[in-house]
Amino acid sequence: MRPTCPRCLRPSAFCLCLPGEPLQARTRVVILQHPREARLAICSAFMTRLALASAELHRGVRFGDHPRVREVAAEPGAALLYPGPGATPAAAAAAAPPPALLVIDGTWLQAERMLRDNPFLAALPRLAVQPDLPSGYGELRREPGPEHLPTIEAVAQALGALEGDPARFEPMRTRFREVVERQLSCARGPRRSPRHRPASR
Repeated sequence: MRPTCPRCLRPSAFCLCLPGEPLQARTRVVILQHPREARLAICSAFMTRLALASAELHRGVRFGDHPRVREVAAEPGAALLYPGPGATPAAAAAAAPPPALLVIDGTWLQAERMLRDNPFLAALPRLAVQPDLPSGYGELRREPGPEHLPTIEAVAQALGALEGDPARFEPMRTRFREVVERQLSCARGPRRSPRHRPASR
């Protein structure tokens, strides 16, 4: 049998974990993942949960009856990481960072529908980040606009801004880009699968 990572349960050559121990953050990250996202070869939300010691990942579409998600969303100061009008730049909240940051993981159409189906999430104060690099998905997956980022990159940038220490969370983005490049290399190789070929231009 091939060596397997005990944390992500992937073959060691395709491990998704950060080198070393998961990162500690003052703000607990709670990811709400659309079930279809879990099927992707590179799961940004799963990588985020692996990278952060206290992160949580819950799958579903409607969370109104989910006791844990309702509990986190009800915490005073809890916020939603979501770009758009009315969102506060994460750096502006550094003086009083939220105890919990909820993050919707899905395509942007799925995310919009999840917000519509979960009014208690849509009502949360929103934080956003201004990307300093294009999406790390590169040619593997297109984002609808430059302000849209994969979950792991958005979370890394948000935590870096909230804690005033971007370098501490930079390994999350570095690792994600390494995994994407490895996937692209496999897709270009002789054993490539059509499902994972880079998008045509």
